[in-house]
Amino acid sequence: MKLKFMKDRAAALGVVLLVLLATAGAGLAAGAALSLQRARELALRDNPAADLATVQVDLARAGADRKRQAVNDAVYRLIIGKDLLPNEWTLVYVGSLQAEQMETLAAHHERAERDGLLLEVQRNYLEAYMAGDRLNLANLALSRAREQQRLAEVAFSAGTVARSDILAAQAHAAAAEARVIAAEHGVRSASAALNRSLGRPLEATVELPAEVSLPERGTPDLQRGLSEAENSRLEIIRARETLRLKERERDFAGHAPGAVSRREAELAVDEARLQLEIGLSAVRLEVYQLYYRLAGLEKQLAALEQGVSYSAEAHRLALLRYQAGVGTEQEVTAARDLLAEREQELLHARYEGYLDYLSWHLAPGRRLEWTGQPILPVR
Repeated sequence: MKLKFMKDRAAALGVVLLVLLATAGAGLAAGAALSLQRARELALRDNPAADLATVQVDLARAGADRKRQAVNDAVYRLIIGKDLLPNEWTLVYVGSLQAEQMETLAAHHERAERDGLLLEVQRNYLEAYMAGDRLNLANLALSRAREQQRLAEVAFSAGTVARSDILAAQAHAAAAEARVIAAEHGVRSASAALNRSLGRPLEATVELPAEVSLPERGTPDLQRGLSEAENSRLEIIRARETLRLKERERDFAGHAPGAVSRREAELAVDEARLQLEIGLSAVRLEVYQLYYRLAGLEKQLAALEQGVSYSAEAHRLALLRYQAGVGTEQEVTAARDLLAEREQELLHARYEGYLDYLSWHLAPGRRLEWTGQPILPVR
């Protein structure tokens, strides 16, 4: 499926996306269009969040090694007949499991952080396109408003309308121009957000390809998505590991000085189990909501496209009636505003669908690492 940009797309992007200062060291050659693949590569290479995830894994491994050493020291003291402090007894019973969990969860956390970064850069990449399309729609609305102003001036010169029609048309043209300015700022803001994801200066030049090609979305598999989410999401893995640790602590309860009571340990297990159930429910809801948004997307887009078509025809007829002297300025304005509203709704729904499609890949806990083909191949 190709996301085609309107006829002024290249000009709009040329004026707005390329007005920012080029930076030679930003990792992208001047004048080169930024493909999605390149954006992903830059994010993983240059965004500090990727490095932070790696550092956190190393810290967790160092902490796990320290924990294991503490366990060995406590076991040695026990072997040679030394009395153990309460915290040392805890190390003997659960320290090895805690060290294992520190490493396991750190690895899952690193993966989740990198996948989250890839999702962020892809969302911001599409947001930059959407900002450009919003600018196109704003310019189109300004053109319509100025054409209405021209027609009002012609009709006034012919004596068929009052001067109030010209004033109203001028007011609408001024409002449309203000929306163009706001849309231009929106493009700059989206460019800055994309640059931040890439680990580049916020003011670096962003040049996108003239069009982006998207694969057919297909129909998501709800049951597969639920199953994957229940087994692969970081928060679920963490909750299960917490339950596992609390069960080990329960088994240890009452067997050493300073250990918690059996009753307290049982309550801690119950708490961890309930937290897991709550987490599973939240993850299932997220997958359900994404599934049903995507399942109805095609019908929604078809209805919105039809609405744009009807609104465009209504606007055309309103203009003809006005030119013929049988329509009013209010009728033209109402038709024009309705058309602009329908166009914005279609644009928003289309891009939200693309973003939901990206989120669907991450919601079940799937990997988003680069494997040679982008989820959204740019050509």
